[in-house]
Amino acid sequence: MLHGLDSQQLEQFKIDARKSVEVTHLQRNKKPQEALSGTKGDRLSLGQTPDTRATYAPQEMTDLIQAAYQQLRQRVVQTLEEQGVAVRISTDAGDIDISSLTPEEAQALIAEDGYFGVEATSDRIVDFATGLAGGDPSRIDAIRKGVEDGFAEAERIWGGALPEISYKTRDVIFAKLDEWESRFG
Repeated sequence: MLHGLDSQQLEQFKIDARKSVEVTHLQRNKKPQEALSGTKGDRLSLGQTPDTRATYAPQEMTDLIQAAYQQLRQRVVQTLEEQGVAVRISTDAGDIDISSLTPEEAQALIAEDGYFGVEATSDRIVDFATGLAGGDPSRIDAIRKGVEDGFAEAERIWGGALPEISYKTRDVIFAKLDEWESRFG
């Protein structure tokens, strides 16, 4: 079961992000405090302490965003692994390692024709649910309840509303279940 980040994990992420900022500046032979004086750019403050505030030029901000993205991805993968959630997913096209996905690859997976797109995901769920019911249309109420319960549990784990694609998928699942049921008269 997937759980949200606890406060200790969130604090660790903040510490890791601060270190990432310091490393970025040290790699450029700058101390974080030096970045505050005489540099034009955007200001970023991690936490509420003045000693972590710095000014970044556009390229430095891009580097910082990339470093923060990598740090967040590592933290998510670590959290998933600690909770026993697989970070490798087998698909018809081969294995997907979610720990190394780029944003573009992730977007392609949830695209309309992607493996995790609305149509493909709803097909897998409907096939699984109707197969689990033994193809018996008299079990349609139990199937619908199972789907609703699954989405409610996902919302609970997610900590509130799910991404919009999840609700689109749910709507298509119910439309496909209605169509399946109608075939039996």
